[in-house]
Amino acid sequence: MKIPTHLKHKPILEVPNYDKIDGPYVDDTDAMGLSIGIAQWNTAGWTELSAKVWRNPGDKWSRQSEELPLHRVIDLASLICIAMDYCHNNNNLTSTDDFPVHRSTDNPDLKHHIELMKKEIKESMEYLDNSLKRLSSELKKIGY
Repeated sequence: MKIPTHLKHKPILEVPNYDKIDGPYVDDTDAMGLSIGIAQWNTAGWTELSAKVWRNPGDKWSRQSEELPLHRVIDLASLICIAMDYCHNNNNLTSTDDFPVHRSTDNPDLKHHIELMKKEIKESMEYLDNSLKRLSSELKKIGY
């Protein structure tokens, strides 16, 4: 599906037809595209970039489409990697001083939710592996 350019977020780079490659949701998703563009929250003279997931449930572009600053998208990818490591290494939580990650101790169902996270990550490994391999390849291209 073609990503709109008449809305406030102005796409620069895009992944149209994301519904065809959306991991376990292939052909059963409302996430129709991804883009990096000029953020919708910018005011005149500002040009901050954002990443956006374009949602369309079939009749129009959804207000539930998400737009995030680029660094937050990468931070979420880091958090996913830390969660995967946590699940694979017997609940050993590793993070760095500049990106501290903690268990959510205020969650009364934390133990149960950790087990659910482990199960979901294990069941999603095929899709996570594909996405992580793509990310790793792109990181190598830019020198990381």
